[in-house]
Amino acid sequence: MTVAVHGASGTQGSHIARRLRAAGHRIRPLDSRSANLTDTAALLRAYDGADAVVVQLPQLFDPIAVEQAESVLAALGKAGVPRAVFNPGMPLPPAPVGAPFVDARVLLGDRLPERVGQASVVGPAGPYLENLLQPWSVRRVRDRGELAYPLPPQAPVPWVTLDDVGDVVAAVLADARPPERLVVGGPDAVTGDRLAAAVATATGRPVRYTQVEPAEYGRLIEPVMGAAAAAGVAGIYARSTDAPPPPLPDGLFRPGATTVEEWAARPDWTA
Repeated sequence: MTVAVHGASGTQGSHIARRLRAAGHRIRPLDSRSANLTDTAALLRAYDGADAVVVQLPQLFDPIAVEQAESVLAALGKAGVPRAVFNPGMPLPPAPVGAPFVDARVLLGDRLPERVGQASVVGPAGPYLENLLQPWSVRRVRDRGELAYPLPPQAPVPWVTLDDVGDVVAAVLADARPPERLVVGGPDAVTGDRLAAAVATATGRPVRYTQVEPAEYGRLIEPVMGAAAAAGVAGIYARSTDAPPPPLPDGLFRPGATTVEEWAARPDWTA
């Protein structure tokens, strides 16, 4: 199939595009220059002739995020694209929460089946392991022997790799009767201590896991993401601490293939 992929050169989209290419699909990469997310006409041109669209929204935390979701929905409905997969990039709450970043994703996920004949929402059940490869995180591992994240060290978390999400997206596109929703996690939920042990083995040096407060995590990622996005991400983690996500219905969860030990052995932690 010819698959138009939003954000195909970005951190999330590049992994998904690579897995789709490996599955034999032709990728039509879409970015802000080729597909302005608030311009329905531009989106219609970008979707023209595509057999499927993979949607990923950018990390925006102001009201334009909801406007972008509405434009994508309008364009998909008018373009007559046969299939679409939406990766929200986060576990979705069951209803809007009053934050544009989250609410745009809830809106798009809820209304996608109204606009596309075969619509699926496929996203992570927990955080991406690639979050730990941000420059500030790798430096902290290298300089302090510390893996820091705003989650408790003993809490089992379904950490997942971007490649595993990409493989599930590819499988959904190959399915004649695709599921409407799937969340992808690792083969098993792991604690922060196990995660640190995996990185320690990969680096050959002691590494401990440290829980940081969401506000502190925001300060750590601000040099990479910018002040607005960092504050938005910190707010998401603060909100998830106050209101943990509900348990997943049976059949909604799809385990990935990559263990944290296999993942940790791949990157160069000294780079």
